[in-house]
Amino acid sequence: MVAFLWTLLPCLLALLGVAVRWFLRRRQTFWSRFGIPAARNTHLLYGNVAGLATVHHTATILQRLYQEFRERHLPAGGFNLFFSPVLLIVDRTLIERVLVQDFAHFQDRGLYASKTVNPLSSETLFSLAGEQWQRRRLHLRSALEIGHVRSMFAATARIAHSLAAYVVTHGNRLDLEWTDLTARYTTDVIGSSVFGIDCHSIRDPGAEFRAMGYRAFHCSLWRMWKLRFGYAFRRVADALRLYINEPSVERFFLQLCRSTILHRESYQTVRRDFLQLLIDMKANGQLDMTEVAGQCYSFFIAGFETSANLMSFCLYELAKSGPVQEKLRSSIVAALDETDGQLSYDMVMSLGYLDQVVNETLRMYPPVDYLFRVSNCDYPIEHLGTIPRGTLVVVPVHALHHDPEYYPQPEVFDPDRFGGNAKSTSPLPDAPFMPFGLGPRHCIGSTFGLMLVKVGLVSLLRSFRFSLNTNRTPASISFKPRSLVLAPSSGMYLNVERI
Repeated sequence: MVAFLWTLLPCLLALLGVAVRWFLRRRQTFWSRFGIPAARNTHLLYGNVAGLATVHHTATILQRLYQEFRERHLPAGGFNLFFSPVLLIVDRTLIERVLVQDFAHFQDRGLYASKTVNPLSSETLFSLAGEQWQRRRLHLRSALEIGHVRSMFAATARIAHSLAAYVVTHGNRLDLEWTDLTARYTTDVIGSSVFGIDCHSIRDPGAEFRAMGYRAFHCSLWRMWKLRFGYAFRRVADALRLYINEPSVERFFLQLCRSTILHRESYQTVRRDFLQLLIDMKANGQLDMTEVAGQCYSFFIAGFETSANLMSFCLYELAKSGPVQEKLRSSIVAALDETDGQLSYDMVMSLGYLDQVVNETLRMYPPVDYLFRVSNCDYPIEHLGTIPRGTLVVVPVHALHHDPEYYPQPEVFDPDRFGGNAKSTSPLPDAPFMPFGLGPRHCIGSTFGLMLVKVGLVSLLRSFRFSLNTNRTPASISFKPRSLVLAPSSGMYLNVERI
């Protein structure tokens, strides 16, 4: 019997090898079988993304594919994300059709999150699909309107003042790294506005809330593979109880929400923050406890890293461009003179040149470098073919923002692009600009995110002058390969001079 099994084993392994090769070969020829043009030189194992997450960030890979399809004059083209077929859309008219006009066919993102082991992740607006997403978005949209964001301004300004005070005493430290410091600032703001707690991350980098935020956003190779596996084999992932985020991290945020809500309900405490709006929805039967915690978790995860990176990239470009920084500082000082040095929501949000600077930073470094949707039906594309139901569709935001046809000299930081200055490298009137997405599924937290970034920048630029530490920070940015958002691959160190 043993001899028979040893004889059978090589045959089984050979059959398994043949099956795997057949599967990979079929995936490799997916686009040709549907008659849709595809990227050249598709590898059997790596597809068209060799080096993804180990050498290159997704922005770099997608920009290469975008340029190939543009040179071939294609409105879109297929490529293989390892063994998963993906359609990359490059034509801006087709992008608007998919994300806006035909949104009903592309409502969902297709993200995988197990309700059993990742209950909070499965409740986020980013993960929800179909009618459940529509109901939840309707509930939450009012909570993030300008009036409610305005009510969170005072807490944001207080924390921004703490940030400036920290820089006064620590600004000349050689180990002060600005992507970390801005993340601690956004952690404190969102912790206060969303969870109603003081995190103290600015003064204490090892604070528990900051540590949990880092673990929630940490992107290992194993985690990225689990994301892809969950998308491609959802039922198998459910059976394996595959978790994408650490269950201990989600338990921390769930318990934090429960204890905070219990305290407020017991002592009848009312605060003007995002959590209070969710508590009111819970009282009206619109949300349960897990759904409240899920939305808090979603708001934190979606906001703290993206806002922090936007702020640090902005400081980086201002440090490289002295005239732009001085022009911005002059506009800030002039506005503060009219308010006797006091920050206000209207003053900060009406600073026109600050808006231009932030928009140009968003163009060069969109927090989310691509958008993705899954088709819920067979979808015909004129002059291309019909993509089958379930196809993952990707819009390369970073590549679009760096296309010289839309933005002349795209690698030049020029805030006047957004100011109507004829001498600037102005974009075309209809140039694509989608740092917060496009269509019904765009980011509903953008107003709050922009507010906290602008308040932080105003608080810093009124008191400090920044320049690039050329010994430790490169003059051009490369992106960290293993990151879900755009993040610099090396630390960001700036020289700080108090004014």
